Amino acid sequence: MPTAGRLAGAILFGLFGWYMATLCVRFFPQEVAPDFFLPSFVAIGLIVGWRICGKRAGHGYNPAIGIGLTTSFAMGFWVLVVLGFSQMLENAFDMKYRGPMDSVVGVFAEMVNYGTMMFDIPLIVTLFAGGVICAWITEVFGQRLP
Repeated sequence: MPTAGRLAGAILFGLFGWYMATLCVRFFPQEVAPDFFLPSFVAIGLIVGWRICGKRAGHGYNPAIGIGLTTSFAMGFWVLVVLGFSQMLENAFDMKYRGPMDSVVGVFAEMVNYGTMMFDIPLIVTLFAGGVICAWITEVFGQRLP
């Protein structure tokens, strides 16, 4: 059921996803930067903001810290899944895998590859601190407009 907390969570994490996408673009070489990166990061932010953070809004500011960290982790995980899956598809169409099981394992290998490529302490701190701030703002909406 739509609530103000869910709407606020979706909007805030969607905007936060856009901001994080602009920060992550610098890790890709210019010729191989994925063109779907910004829309997928925003869409993932909208979904996790609605489903994870917005659903739990209205229970207090201390639980909002954990909710923000959980939502940020989920957003980072699903972005890596989307990037790994798209790279696996590209590799599969280039016939770089021996079979379907190799391509499934290739998703996880590409997730690790992208994770190590974007492993940057200020980026990770920004991801988790921004998630907590977005969760606190979502909590304001969740308490005032239940």
